[in-house]
Parts: sequence; C-alpha cells; structure tokens
Amino acid sequence: MLSYRDQLRDFSTDLKSLFVGERTFGDAIVPPVVFVVAQNVWGVGAAAAMALGSAALFVGWRYRKRASVAYAFGGVATVGFALFLAIRSGEAEDFFIPGIVSAFAWAAAGVLSIVVRRPFVVFASAFYRKWPIDWYWRGDVRPAYSVISWWWANYTLLRGSGQLWLYVDDRLELLLTFKLLTSWPLGVPLMFASYVYGNRKLHRLGGPSVAEYEAGAEAPYAGGQHGF
Repeated sequence: MLSYRDQLRDFSTDLKSLFVGERTFGDAIVPPVVFVVAQNVWGVGAAAAMALGSAALFVGWRYRKRASVAYAFGGVATVGFALFLAIRSGEAEDFFIPGIVSAFAWAAAGVLSIVVRRPFVVFASAFYRKWPIDWYWRGDVRPAYSVISWWWANYTLLRGSGQLWLYVDDRLELLLTFKLLTSWPLGVPLMFASYVYGNRKLHRLGGPSVAEYEAGAEAPYAGGQHGF
C-alpha cells in the first residue's frame, strides 16, 4: 500500500495537470463571473456579449499555444446555450439553468451507473489514465470505484440542490458564489479524499495494480497502485 507521502506526490502531479496544460478550467470559471459582474452594470445583453467573448478568448489562447481547443470550444458551446436562455427570458438567473440541470443529471447517472455495476467514476479515470477498461470491472477492483462514485453522486446532488434553491430564491450573486465554492474549493479536497480512500480500498480488496494486470501477474498481488 502506498504511503500518504507517495499518495500526496501522485495527487499533486495529477492536480497540476488539471490546471496547467490542455485540461485547465478557466474556460468554465471565468465566463459566469464576467456575466454576473457585467449584468449588474450594463444589463443582460451586454453581459452576454462579454461572457461569450471571454469564452472565445480561451479558444484563441489555446490555439496560439498550439494546445487542444476541444475543451475551450466545449466551454463556448455551454456558455452560448446558457446565455441564450438568459437573453430569451431577460432574467440573468436563467444563465445557471444548464448547470443546475447538469448537476441533477450527473447525480442520477451516477446512482444508475452504480446499480448496473458500471460506476461512472471509472469512465473519467479510464479517459484520463488510459488504463485498460477490463481492469476496472474486476470484482477485486470495481467496488472501490463504486464507493467513490457514491461520493461524487451525492456531491453533484448537493451542488444541484443548492443552486436550485438560490435560483428559485432569486439570489444571483449567492448563486454564483455557491457555484464557484462547490467547484474547486470543495472539489479538490474531495478529489484528494477520493484518491486516498480509493487506493486504500483497492489494497483491502487485494486486486492487482494496473501494472500487474497488464503483465499478467497472478495472485497474491503486491498492489501499491499509483493513481486512481
């Protein structure tokens, strides 16, 4: 089993890759802030243009850095749809409807994925890690991902419920604040807890590490999985 120091080192490397390089998240954080601040001064129409412009800047920045623009284009599409809803209704709060619906949808999908024994955290891990998908479905591996999937399903349900309450109560600034606080300020500690507990759960299950699985090793396994 990896020591806490090794786990912290691995997690720090993973976290850095989320904020530096192709998978940065300014695309999702900056436009909502620009929209809420600007609409208080210039109204919904001007705020929409500024928010969309800020999202488009990320595309240009990534292109100039010769990085993948897929994440930035995804951000533009999401912001564009949210702005369409706000402009159509004239209510700035409607900008947050897609995020609220998305949170509840992810929570429901997470619960369903656990029920059908295909926990949704697996797909995020497999996409990011490029590990063989069959490794995740082993009976001595999958339960660890089911537990963490429960954590994240409840987390997304909390995000959706909090945002919905503030949306109905017409508290725009608090809605933005809650959305931001429940992204990285709370998300990063949950990611670390998921990493630590998930690895320890894998060790208790006695399954092979990815390296052992790919090498065709037989039980008993040494474990000591790096990453989750």
